[in-house]
Amino acid sequence: MQKVVPILFVCLSLNMASRSFADDPPKTPEDLARDASIAAFTKKMQEANYPALFAKAAKEFNVPVEILQGISFAETRWEHFIWPEGETVSPENGMPRPYGIMSLWDNEFFGHSLIEAAKLIGKTPEDLKNDPLENMRGAAALLRKLYEQTPKPEGTTESELESWRYAMAEYSGIPEPDLKHQHAFDVYHHLSEGYDEYGIKFDEVPGLKLDQMYTEVKKIKDEEQKKREAKYGKEDQEAAGLGPVIRNDESAQTAAHSSDSDAKKSRLAALKPERDASVPVAAAASQPTTWGLFGVLALGAVALIFLLFRKKTPLPKKPN
Repeated sequence: MQKVVPILFVCLSLNMASRSFADDPPKTPEDLARDASIAAFTKKMQEANYPALFAKAAKEFNVPVEILQGISFAETRWEHFIWPEGETVSPENGMPRPYGIMSLWDNEFFGHSLIEAAKLIGKTPEDLKNDPLENMRGAAALLRKLYEQTPKPEGTTESELESWRYAMAEYSGIPEPDLKHQHAFDVYHHLSEGYDEYGIKFDEVPGLKLDQMYTEVKKIKDEEQKKREAKYGKEDQEAAGLGPVIRNDESAQTAAHSSDSDAKKSRLAALKPERDASVPVAAAASQPTTWGLFGVLALGAVALIFLLFRKKTPLPKKPN
């Protein structure tokens, strides 16, 4: 009888595991379509070989490659935006369209970085709209110009990536001082973490002075908030839609990246940027898989069999 109970337990365990595995629901058409979309996006990014293009543009204009990669990741998730002919604003919200992998602008609100960048490298705006490398080259040339024209953050040297923060803020085209500095901070936050999914890969940059940046950005944001409250009053500011903008750390640039496609959405996060919807979203955390259950039960069954049928070795007699 002592052997029957463990044997029954083993059989029941294996039966439960096999049934759990068999009961695994098949993937829905939505799941399959999503997997196919992720696979296609990953293949496209790998074939584009953007890291090599970033490196080429960075070397030509003496801009750290990390700066180009970080800006592009924050702006577009390395997607080269090309819009239908003549479409300069979003049909959904009327906001201006950004152009290319480096999110260059050509409008009255965010400026005309597309035009300026094209002139700096002797190309046409259409060249930069259509060719990712030319878009990167134009952006790199513009960043180099802005870097030479703007002051450097206090306590930084030209050998440090942090010295590019003010130039990056100007490059964004965001007119609000607090939001453009917040946006530049977000770029450094991405760089501090690195990324390696869906064919997009850049290594994390250790040792970035994020705490120092945060202190300065928070000071700028607090000052701008006080200015708005003094100009509009707290109630009027919220009624005009300015209050929520500051609280959420968003600007009109957020809406400018929006479209009816999840592949072309972008968001400015508060202090820790959220994953952008422009990259295919990974599967939601699933429940424990049946493979795990099967493995645990199988190990338990093997252990019981071993204990049940192993040859018992008599204990040595105590010495007299």
